[in-house]
Formats: sequence, C-alpha cells, structure tokens
Amino acid sequence: MTEQSDFIDDVSKKVILEAGSIAKQYKNKLIVKYKSKNQPVTNADIAIDNFIKDFFKKKTPSYGWVSEESMDNNSRYEKDKFWCLDPIDGTRSYISGKPEYTISLALIKNQEPVIGLVLNPETEELFFAKKNNGASCNGKKINVNSNESIDSSRFSISSSEVKRLKRYDFFQKRNVIEMGSIAYKISLVAKGVIDAALSFTKKNDWDLAASDLILKEAGGSIKKISGEKIVYNTKQMKIESVIASNFKLSQKICTRLNEQK
Repeated sequence: MTEQSDFIDDVSKKVILEAGSIAKQYKNKLIVKYKSKNQPVTNADIAIDNFIKDFFKKKTPSYGWVSEESMDNNSRYEKDKFWCLDPIDGTRSYISGKPEYTISLALIKNQEPVIGLVLNPETEELFFAKKNNGASCNGKKINVNSNESIDSSRFSISSSEVKRLKRYDFFQKRNVIEMGSIAYKISLVAKGVIDAALSFTKKNDWDLAASDLILKEAGGSIKKISGEKIVYNTKQMKIESVIASNFKLSQKICTRLNEQK
C-alpha cells in the first residue's frame, strides 16, 4: 500500500512539473479562443490537459478523470478515485503575462481530495498535500498564519470581484491584493503569505479541490461564504462561493459578510 501511495505521489509531481514546462513553452505561440464572453481558453490549456490525461491513462488506468477542458465521461462516478485537473487556473493572467497562473491537480475519493498539487510555473512554487500528511511548498512544510484580526488582515481576491468586495462596509479601507488564480490565492494562505482568500463567483471542483486539501493540511479552513461545507463530485460540480483562511479568522469574516447581506 505504501509503495503504491509513494508511486502516486511521485508520478503526480513528475507530471505537473512537466506540464509547467509546457505552459512556459506555449507563451510564445499562444492561440486564444473564447468558450463564452468571459471565459478564454488557450492552446496551452488544451495541450496540458491532453498531456496529463494521457499520462494518467497509462500510469493509473483504474482511476477516473475530469477536467475543465475535457468532456465529462462520468468516470468520476464509476471509479473509486479520479483525477481532477484545471490545466491553467488563471487563464487571463497567463495570457497577460502575469506570474499568477497555476496548474491545479487533485485526486478525489469519496467526494473529498486525498492528494492535491498546485504549481506556479513562473515562481516555481510546487504546493503539495496528502490527506493526514501535512502540506509543503517545494518540500518544506507550510502552515497558515495565526492572525485573527480582520483589521490587520491581508485579503486576496480576483480583480473582477474587487468592486463587489468593496460593497461591504468593513472592507472599504482594506488593502486588497488582486490576484488571478484562486488555487494560487488559497495556496498562499496555506503558506502564511496572505491571511484570507475570497471569491463570490461560482467555482468548479477543478478550481478548488487541490488547494482545498493543501490549505486544510496546513491547518486552515475553507468553506462557502454561507458557512456551508464544500463537497466535491456533485452532479453539477458547482461551488457558489469560497472563503479560505485560518479557522478563527474565517469564522469572523463569514459572520461579518452574512450580517451585511
């Protein structure tokens, strides 16, 4: 069992690092299309998706698969475990050349992630977590910070959501760090670099699953802004909102947000 577990750890790290190299290679030959008005997709998204999917078909043929850029073949229901991938989380950041995009990969079992990897190819940060085994960044253990004060907290949110955040009175004078990838924001919370990451817009499993585990294994808390638990592998794979922080700060922020609804 341990040998199999170590094998999965090793191959998942290997494939995500190789995928990071692909992301860098495609920066000079980008082709951008739009799935919808505000949803760009690039040839790099597709190349990484195909590369990782083909890799795991060979290495872990008994596992299912779902990703942002692949058609859902329902193997996530049929298999005991399945890989869940966002080939580029923060595509707009990737297109504009900002070093804030990530590759987000999780292994899910019983509706929760058991392995999570988030790679920022530009900063060369590889976040990794395995259930009940802690979290690391480039092999060094990481933990959330212990700041419980909303007044002194550093919040991170996507630039497209800043205006919505400012509607809340207690955020009016806060220093907000605008950043693209939700997986990266949550991973930086896990690392203790920022205090809280928020999103008011709907997310999918592939956006959150990997960083969810990384944050929890680093001692943090992640949930919907309503306070509800996030559950993966539902029929729609939709998560309406997210707040990620340490437990006490998360509770305080949720209370304030819900008071002003």
